[in-house]
Amino acid sequence: MDFKAAIFDLDGTLIDSMGVWDGAWKTFCDRHSPAPDPAAYPEYKTRTLVTACEYYKERFGIRAGVPELCREVNAIVRVGYASVAAKTGVPAYLQKLQRAGVRCCVATNTARELVEYVLERLSLEGYFDFILPCAEFGSGKDRPEIFLECARRLGAAPGETCVFEDAPHALKTAGGAGFKTQAVFDPSYAADAPLLRAVADGYALSFEELL
Repeated sequence: MDFKAAIFDLDGTLIDSMGVWDGAWKTFCDRHSPAPDPAAYPEYKTRTLVTACEYYKERFGIRAGVPELCREVNAIVRVGYASVAAKTGVPAYLQKLQRAGVRCCVATNTARELVEYVLERLSLEGYFDFILPCAEFGSGKDRPEIFLECARRLGAAPGETCVFEDAPHALKTAGGAGFKTQAVFDPSYAADAPLLRAVADGYALSFEELL
């Protein structure tokens, strides 16, 4: 193992939940859009929850405030999180890192209460030193600051830290800041496989490949 710290994305990386988020945003858009607008659904993927709600508020002319819209989306996701599973090989891989003394954290667009809920439900919470949601930090994964802050808290330099992600934009950001990067396949980004292979140091179809 050539790293001493690891930063994990949550949705689509550790847990099989991108379908939950896709469905949640579709439900949200269908509620608020004056007409079906499928082109708007994917916009959330490269945004934080707050900036996504700001985007949809402006696009659809929604009168409710952004905090209220964030709560609405989180409530829909919470229902879906009650039945999501960890991705194949995740528990075993986290155990391997723990035995090797690799310190780990979660950096995610998802709200803390949802992260804590799903990690506890899946018995994964004990593998992570901390959770850093983008909304609390004040920056998304289109900028390197959240990764740099995670590395600082983990006591490792970027070159000693591996970022595990399913999203191309996040991997590109982390790699550009000097982090080791591991792309993890998720159906939500299946069409981006060539890009993921290009921007990441490694590409795995499941965590079983990394054991």
